[in-house]
Order: sequence, then C-alpha cells, then structure tokens
Amino acid sequence: MKKPISILLSFVLLSCLFTNLYSQSAEVELDQLELMKQFIGKWAAEAGKDSTWLWEITPSNKGYVHAFDLKVKGKTVENMPGIIGFADEYRSSNVLILYPDGFISRDIGVFVSDNKYVAERFYPQDEKTGLGTWECTFLTPDEFTAIWKVEGMKKGELIYIRVKE
Repeated sequence: MKKPISILLSFVLLSCLFTNLYSQSAEVELDQLELMKQFIGKWAAEAGKDSTWLWEITPSNKGYVHAFDLKVKGKTVENMPGIIGFADEYRSSNVLILYPDGFISRDIGVFVSDNKYVAERFYPQDEKTGLGTWECTFLTPDEFTAIWKVEGMKKGELIYIRVKE
C-alpha cells in the first residue's frame, strides 16, 4: 500500500511543480508588440520653467516613427527624430534617437509588466557599455512617468500626459 501512495504523491508533486513552472513562463511572455501601442500618440512633460518636452509616436508598418521636441516659451529649440522597431521575434524593442549634433542613441527595452517599460541606453557603436536606464510606468492610459537612472541612481523624472487633440 505504501508504494501506490508514494507514486501518487510523487505524481501530484511533479504535477504541481510543472503547473507552477508553466504558469511562471506564461507570465513572462508579455506581448511586446501590443503593449508598445500604449505609447502611440502625442505626449507632453514639463521640463522646467516655461519648458516642455513633446513626444509624438506614430505607427509605421510594425514599428513606429517618433520625435522629441523641446519647447521653451512655446518655441521649438530642439528636435530629435527617431524610429522604434523590434528584435528577437518581437520580444524587445529598439528605440533610436537622432540628436541635433548627429549623435545617435539606442535604447533596448521590454515591458516587464502590463504597465512598466524598462530600456537600457547604448551608443550604437558600443553596445557593451550602457549609458543609463529608462523606466516608464503607465499610471493611467493617459499618463506615465519616465525615470532616468545612471548606475542604478535616479537622475531625473518626467511625467508625460497625453495631449488630446
């Protein structure tokens, strides 16, 4: 009688372990392509006295074109266009930004939950050295925080609000 109970108990334990592992791996596989759609639109964030960052993201094929504009007293003083695409069979995104001086940055990121996107910034010519990390957290569908960290320390934060047109 001990042997059938031991076999049954082993089967139950293995079933629980397998079910737990399967559900954990299913949770990790977030639909990056779908979650990235949360960023579509026009966003504004206060950047200081009389200064505003505008970020507009427009779908293009299965990626996006985007632009950051810094406005001071209503006048655009800086424009940074870019593109957003995907890698690793849509498991991560690549955000490229062209700065006014010709510098290009590349952010490689993923949604780690339904409302939190984390990306590491690199020089495209040196993808081994990270410059810092962006953490964007959607508070609502029309508001998200963007926190910039360098070596794990918070260096800045912006709150973006969707611009209704």
